[in-house]
Amino acid sequence: MKAWLIGLFSFIFILGSLGAVPVQVHAATISSYALPSIYAASTVYGLKVDATTIPVVSYTGDYDYAHFSMSGAATIEITAIGQANITSYSISPKKLNLTGTTSGNKLTFTVSGDEYLIVKINGQRALVIAADPAETNKPASSGTGIYNVKSSPYNADSTGAGMATTAIQNAINDAANYTGGQGIVYVPAGIYKAGNLELKSDVALYLEGGAVLRFTGVASDYTVNWHKDSQSRDVTWWLYTPTGADNVKIYGRGTIDGNGKYATTTNNFASNIIVPIGTTNFTFDGPLIRDSGSWAVTPARSNDLTFKNMKIFNRFDMGENDGIDVNESQNVLVQHSIGIGLDDPYTTKTWDQSVDISLSWPGSPEPVSNVVFDDLISWTVCFGYKVGQGMRQNQSDVTFKNSVVYDASVGIGVDHKYGVGALTNVTFDNIDIEKITYTNDSTRTWAFFIIRNADSFGGGTINTLNVKNILVRDAGTTLGTLKGYSSTKDISNITFNNIVMPGSATPAQNLAQMNILNRAYHTPVTILPTQIAEPVQRPNLALNKPATASSSAAAPSLSFDGNFGTRWGSSYTDAEWIYVDLGSPVNVDAVKLYWEAAYGKNYQIQVSSDGVNWTNVFTTTTGDGGIDDISFTPTLARYVKMNGTLRGSVYGYSLWEFEVNGTVGNLAIGAGVSATSSVENANFSTAKINDGQRNAVSGSMGWTSNNSLTTNHTESVTFDMGSNKTISKVDLYPRNDVGNIGQNFPIDFTIKTSTDNVNWSTVVTRTGYAQPGNAVQSFAFSAVSARYVKIEGTNLRPNPSDANRYRMAFPEVEIYASNQAAGAIVSASSSLENTNYSTNKVNDGGRNSVTGSMGWTSNNSLTANHTESMTLDMGSNRSMAKVDLYPRNDAGNIGQNFPIDFTIQTSTDNVNWTTVVTRTGYAQPGNAVQSFTFTAATARYVKVEGTSLRPNPSDANRYRMAFAEVEVY
Repeated sequence: MKAWLIGLFSFIFILGSLGAVPVQVHAATISSYALPSIYAASTVYGLKVDATTIPVVSYTGDYDYAHFSMSGAATIEITAIGQANITSYSISPKKLNLTGTTSGNKLTFTVSGDEYLIVKINGQRALVIAADPAETNKPASSGTGIYNVKSSPYNADSTGAGMATTAIQNAINDAANYTGGQGIVYVPAGIYKAGNLELKSDVALYLEGGAVLRFTGVASDYTVNWHKDSQSRDVTWWLYTPTGADNVKIYGRGTIDGNGKYATTTNNFASNIIVPIGTTNFTFDGPLIRDSGSWAVTPARSNDLTFKNMKIFNRFDMGENDGIDVNESQNVLVQHSIGIGLDDPYTTKTWDQSVDISLSWPGSPEPVSNVVFDDLISWTVCFGYKVGQGMRQNQSDVTFKNSVVYDASVGIGVDHKYGVGALTNVTFDNIDIEKITYTNDSTRTWAFFIIRNADSFGGGTINTLNVKNILVRDAGTTLGTLKGYSSTKDISNITFNNIVMPGSATPAQNLAQMNILNRAYHTPVTILPTQIAEPVQRPNLALNKPATASSSAAAPSLSFDGNFGTRWGSSYTDAEWIYVDLGSPVNVDAVKLYWEAAYGKNYQIQVSSDGVNWTNVFTTTTGDGGIDDISFTPTLARYVKMNGTLRGSVYGYSLWEFEVNGTVGNLAIGAGVSATSSVENANFSTAKINDGQRNAVSGSMGWTSNNSLTTNHTESVTFDMGSNKTISKVDLYPRNDVGNIGQNFPIDFTIKTSTDNVNWSTVVTRTGYAQPGNAVQSFAFSAVSARYVKIEGTNLRPNPSDANRYRMAFPEVEIYASNQAAGAIVSASSSLENTNYSTNKVNDGGRNSVTGSMGWTSNNSLTANHTESMTLDMGSNRSMAKVDLYPRNDAGNIGQNFPIDFTIQTSTDNVNWTTVVTRTGYAQPGNAVQSFTFTAATARYVKVEGTSLRPNPSDANRYRMAFAEVEVY
């Protein structure tokens, strides 16, 4: 190693009349290491720290790196070689708030001490600056208990021409026999090609700065320890400990080079670089690990391990190159480290004796417990920080804290993919997620917590998940996931605390604000410091409806199945489309597109009544993927299309889900409207009172009368629905434009119905009605059959904002059919009958599970899965096309007891049944109504039959079917 003590100073500047005056503010100690002879110097970057030139290693197309040690504050000067000027730059971690100055092709900034940094300039490859703390434990190169591999009798080849394995191993053996404490094997600067090295008890391997241990990549130089089945590749444990080793250390500022790209591509061979196995009291402090051909650092079945100042610089053009995987080990600390590579830099895993990697591990499988990852930087195509995928044994007390995700496809998460192990008490605390720009396994999100059962062992559980103090600068483009495998293999005791999402200065208050929308099989979540209810989800009118696409690499129906794990994909061309058939005209007003990585940059949302003639309701030329939540003027349509004209990637178009929202059951849509008088202009008209726009906005203010304005009088507006309908509710929306909230709402009025527009029946009467706010005013009444509905104001409200003129006005009027389940006689295969539950509480109008009216629940064969049903007898045949099932929403039971597999059936005689709805594998819902539409049927009886029930963890995993309310329309 070559080191200098530099008494140099960086500067602050005091502006005066003659310019900037430099003032000394700090002194730094810089230790620079010579560029190893086998590495080329970067042609992209030059680096100085204070006045010391630091070699920059040319590495991959993604980044070059520089490694040195320092103490104290220092000025960093980066030269962008070949660039005339610096037009853009970034310095990470962003939480350090480092800003620089540029002059020509130089970027200068000051650091207060040693840091690991990632700098990008002018869109070029990154420069990774690995500034380690100054060495305080560097040994002498010779002396008692020190075994210098270049000295006699070892005489190791430090040129890289020959193998140094025997020399280094002999030094290790002699150090292990030293009786004065831990023997030190000293490796001076140079290149050392080495085969397998066994690190024995009471041995410390010291790598001087500038020293490189080099893996040859030639299989004959090594012992094969296992075979990577997925890659059909032999793997060796390169630097390993024998079983039972104790008090082993690797430290210094040298490099351990896995030579993985050469080894894997030329010889299909790889190494686990550092393998403490069956070991206690192992320490790693300081060396740089690079180019691993397999999982780099793999402690296994060991305990009391410390990894500090660890730099793992792997490549992005090869996989299975994890950084450190803590396997079946206990009491592990990974602290102050940077991990870079295609695969996961920081994980914990547990296996068993049947898995390829663990076949040769000594002893029996062990759990993971008490593992702390602290002060890290992660840059990867996979997870920044992860537990899993291996969960064959239990894991507990795993913490990731005070760390940064520079870039990843998933910021933080648990992937319980293989095994039945229980994960208990995992914490992610104080994580700064800077970028989520990669897509892996069709996932690009900041948070991903899942139980998969990919090996069909049955899956495990996750109990006590703490996610706190997370700054999400980039949430990715796919949904955050919180998803257990089943009601018994679920995620429980979940807390999200102080999660700040992009564009927000305050913590998220529910999972929707965190974009964690892919959810199933988890217990209620606690959100701190403030929690609000999850938004009530509007019914997805497109769910399981027929779909058609211009091309189909994957079926178009997969974008309408409610499953965020399946997707439609088009051919790789710009002109592609997909549309859904809602079955009948519906007043649609919103679409939500959940893009996979292949998204649309230019596209339109189009609607049609016939599937031939299309109208644009939304157009964009700036699509950027992720989730597009699109609202538009309500439009009556049967077909809804995404029409792509320009892709946002080299792929085609791909949608996880394509949701359509609108107003269902509003019989005023399409009705003819007449009035005693009407203002007809660009804002007001009779046509605008039932156009689906509930707010008084420019271009659609609704309807207002226009007669006898200076005196109180009578006005009316009438709706012709075209034929008799069974109705039981009218919603009147008051004006809510600025300065007119509630104005022109009548004081005295009636709502009348008629079958012939001549003979009228009054169903609602109001007198002295107070001026409303901007909320809908709903008026329910006993169900009647009518074609015409009239709202007649007999005492109007003068409007001070309109010179006290007398008008009647509504932005929107909606008319609803009656809930045909109301008053129906309910029977069931079994029923819990008490003050909270009974068959007559499932159609009592109470849509929420509240004390005294929780709804209905079955009460038979509770310990085994079985079939239950509930039947409504409406007394006579009715026309129907929709059933709404309201799930339980009492605390701790949201969505519980909603069946997994079920049908909805209709009958005219309670004997012969027709199935109109079938669902299998239905995900546990939230608190939103679950709406099921079908081709209109005439029936007296409606049956909901659950054939696979959902066990409820809050009810000793008993099997019941339960609904808070059932409505039929």
